[in-house]
Amino acid sequence: MNKDDIQIGIDGNQVSISAEVKRRSEQKEGSRVLKTERFYGKASRSFSLASEIDSGGAQAKYTDGVLELVLPKKATATAKQIAVQ
Repeated sequence: MNKDDIQIGIDGNQVSISAEVKRRSEQKEGSRVLKTERFYGKASRSFSLASEIDSGGAQAKYTDGVLELVLPKKATATAKQIAVQ
């Protein structure tokens, strides 16, 4: 699979990964075609994480058939206490 065939989508805490594979092989003897094989396949997975993802800091790396995702949590607003006057 090529890295160009992989699509990754992030929406809040939802991550979607999909890939499409198209392969074609042909065996020839001279100008005659002896065998032709075609393989087309599509796979997709979606999952939810516990907290929202900072899509600006998200990274994806594809090396030797392994897809590695770095999905940092979105900074949450901290609670603020107000003094009573």
